[in-house]
Amino acid sequence: MRKSAVLFAAVIAAAGLTGAPASATASADVPGLAITQVGYNAYGSDTVWNRNQEFVDVRNTGADAVNVAGLVVADQWAKSHVDDNDRNCNTLKVTSLAGIVTGTDGSVMLPVGHTVRVYSGRGVPAVSAGGSVHALYMNSLCGYHGHIWGNGGDTAWITKGSDSESFAYDFDNGYTVKP
Repeated sequence: MRKSAVLFAAVIAAAGLTGAPASATASADVPGLAITQVGYNAYGSDTVWNRNQEFVDVRNTGADAVNVAGLVVADQWAKSHVDDNDRNCNTLKVTSLAGIVTGTDGSVMLPVGHTVRVYSGRGVPAVSAGGSVHALYMNSLCGYHGHIWGNGGDTAWITKGSDSESFAYDFDNGYTVKP
């Protein structure tokens, strides 16, 4: 019996079933940055007025500040329609952040531990949580009333140059999901 239990635990660990919940998978390929949360299911019916309840958090998890100028945040649809997405639906490209001085070379250095929160809706770029969360807005007019994150599942992507990272999720009876 004991040998069977040890073998079963080893199989489970080798299959990677002990980490993240089965409803989410992440790949980490953008140095210093990680998708840390997706708000995919706004409270109530999806309307143009509650689309800012949907968001993606990208955090600097590295040991140094990271240049986020040119960072692209997108959903799976936008990632798979790069060549035929003339309206830039479901996509935001970082060019500046509230509370961060843009360098003369166009750099936007996100400090260690800071988060870029990209909302689907409309708003004015801002900084909150003691200056560590920098809000940006897609102003999405695409999707259902501007709601771009699939309630039943989707994949959030961040891309910086040739580096990409994704976070896939399925509906988990909640409003937000973390890797």
